Amino acid sequence: MITTWGDTCLARADRRAVGHILFALAVLGVVLWIDWIWLTVLSVPVVLEFAAPGLRHFVQRRGTLQLIERFPWRPVSARFVPGKRIGRQAYLRVDGSENDLRLPEMPERARVLVRHTGRIWVAGPDERGRVVAMTRGLAFLVRGRVVER
Repeated sequence: MITTWGDTCLARADRRAVGHILFALAVLGVVLWIDWIWLTVLSVPVVLEFAAPGLRHFVQRRGTLQLIERFPWRPVSARFVPGKRIGRQAYLRVDGSENDLRLPEMPERARVLVRHTGRIWVAGPDERGRVVAMTRGLAFLVRGRVVER
């Protein structure tokens, strides 16, 4: 069962995903409105890049809910892996584990909170290494993966 805070985090993740998709559609609409065919062709990869986080969230949402229902939330001590940041992707070293946690989308506000508290809440991992992570105090929820160091 999802907790009340988990519900809040999931609803915020849904809204964030819709925002990504709407922004991408707005960019595509502006490009189509300009009516330059070469600009439209060139903008397709950019539009897909803007929409990717939202699309990823909705494709993985059912699996995320299954992980949350299957595994209880538990707090873990975590810190960022130095020098291993690629865009909005985050790598966290979890205490007591020889593997790292890779989160594909982590906004700066969530990073600041994790740096400050040194804690993140996780459900999982399952046998394939999939995990759902959330923060307390900032409604943030994302699906990640356990990866080897």
